[in-house]
Amino acid sequence: MSQGFKTIEVYKKPTVGVISSGNEITMQGEDLPFGKIYDVNGNMIKNDAVSCGADARFLGVVRDNYGQVKEKIQRALEDVDVLLCSGGTSAGLGDVIKHVLDELGEVHIHGISVQPGKPTIVGVIGEKLVIGLPGNPVSALMIFNAFVAPPLTKVAGIEKDFEQKVVRGVMTRRIHSPVGRMQYQLVKVDGSDIHPIFKDSGAIFSLSSADGYVKVEKSVELLDEGEEVEVYLFN
Repeated sequence: MSQGFKTIEVYKKPTVGVISSGNEITMQGEDLPFGKIYDVNGNMIKNDAVSCGADARFLGVVRDNYGQVKEKIQRALEDVDVLLCSGGTSAGLGDVIKHVLDELGEVHIHGISVQPGKPTIVGVIGEKLVIGLPGNPVSALMIFNAFVAPPLTKVAGIEKDFEQKVVRGVMTRRIHSPVGRMQYQLVKVDGSDIHPIFKDSGAIFSLSSADGYVKVEKSVELLDEGEEVEVYLFN
């Protein structure tokens, strides 16, 4: 008002819902019987979405059951603009996200040439975007940061360069990479030394040890010890 404007243009925060799926998943504070694991992805992904400027909420855990997943997705899309599901995106008997999206809407992408994160799904139901992230925590976080965070931040009206913090260094160990897939290799930075972290994508501890990641291009089969690389630092 003090500037003489009656109205100004503002951005509406995108609303994002997050669902974790899996028969093995249980919530913190509950009993942990044999064969169960505590949910890691739900609040991790929700907090990442909040950092991108979204109004995000964790909507709980659902079992790998077609009817339950379908109902959960339908109810969630009544209140959110974007739905992020972690788990249930591969091609196993219990991976039902794609089948639900095929029935309710349309799947545009199922599987990307990236490691970790190959079984990522992107679909649309009505005018709402549904993204299926891998269930492994490292895969889920890497795919979110690489493919979801930049457009989500732009929709929220925030200007941010996600790859601004880049340092160069020398690999201290050899990396083998599958030809045909872009690999995001977690690394730890120690001055000019770049130490690769060789852990499974389900090992959440590897994230706490990592300073960032190295991109290994699809055509590259080997990064040798002593080779200079660029490291994309986590914000």
